[in-house]
Amino acid sequence: MAENNKAKTPLWTCFIPVRGDRVFTVVRKILFPIIIVWLAVVLYMIKGEYEKPKPDPVLIKNVSLLDDFSVEEAPVIPVTGKKPATILPEYKELYEQNNDMIGWIKIDGTAIDYPVMQVKGFDGTINYKHIYNQNMVYLEHDFYGNYSFAGCVTADYRAVFDKNKRPANALIYGHNLLNGTYFHNLRYYDIPVHGREFYDEHPTIQLDTIYEKGTYKIFAVMEQNTLASEGEVFYYDTVYKFDNQKQFNSYYAKVLDRSFIYNPEVDLVYGDEVIALSTCTFPYGKSINLRLVIYARRVREGEDPTVDVSKTIINEDPLMYDYYYRVHGGEWGGRKWDPALLRGFKPEKT
Repeated sequence: MAENNKAKTPLWTCFIPVRGDRVFTVVRKILFPIIIVWLAVVLYMIKGEYEKPKPDPVLIKNVSLLDDFSVEEAPVIPVTGKKPATILPEYKELYEQNNDMIGWIKIDGTAIDYPVMQVKGFDGTINYKHIYNQNMVYLEHDFYGNYSFAGCVTADYRAVFDKNKRPANALIYGHNLLNGTYFHNLRYYDIPVHGREFYDEHPTIQLDTIYEKGTYKIFAVMEQNTLASEGEVFYYDTVYKFDNQKQFNSYYAKVLDRSFIYNPEVDLVYGDEVIALSTCTFPYGKSINLRLVIYARRVREGEDPTVDVSKTIINEDPLMYDYYYRVHGGEWGGRKWDPALLRGFKPEKT
């Protein structure tokens, strides 16, 4: 009979103190759920830090939206010129370890100081699924080719860097990790959120190829949605070369419309080389899929490589996405930047 009563003891008594329990048993039953909850919280925090949306090309991720993209706005003239034929001494050893290294990116005074990787072989054929897969290789693997959630800083597959040429418009991707690595520091360029101090202290980007050094002046910073459900999408990542000045100006006019800053000292002219650093950003948490994009122009031959940030103008009314206006209200007031920022640009008559 005693064995039958023991068999009918409710399961919950194994976790909740009952009369007759010893002191040790009571303590164990009280601590058990506390430990379980604590472990759940810790695991959730770890998951939140390392589970991140991939800063992949937004157009390629949303292949179903490609039909809405105008071919005329997908550019076409590579920037060519005679370049040094030998690899710089400081990059030779790394390059010999992995020939997919195409250069090094650095922003002085920040954690951004990394090799730039790229899967090579782009032949001009636009197969978006293939391009997406090639871009994801080093966003999911480390310098040595091992799987890594952090990945590497990665140049877009279509941006050809070699000893004979550089691309006209090179997208460079990197993850925004909460541990402060890779492109996490770029979030401080989000002027509406963090103010202008970070930009004032870091107005240039150093991007070396393995063959030569290069300095780029930041001329635009924008925040862009990637899904049509969040409003009209500006497919900034479709552009890698330009057919003519009209296409060049049309694209960068759209960038300046959305930029948080302008600087009359950092104007653009057809033939300039531009890099665009792209990463995830989370001003509204992870409920909306956004990208922060920092545009910078290569310093021209004979140009002063420094930037007079005192001349920088903060754009109080950049063109944003629908979700932004739903949260904050208002609407875009239209184009206000000086057309002199784009040499040869002729605004359309209204």
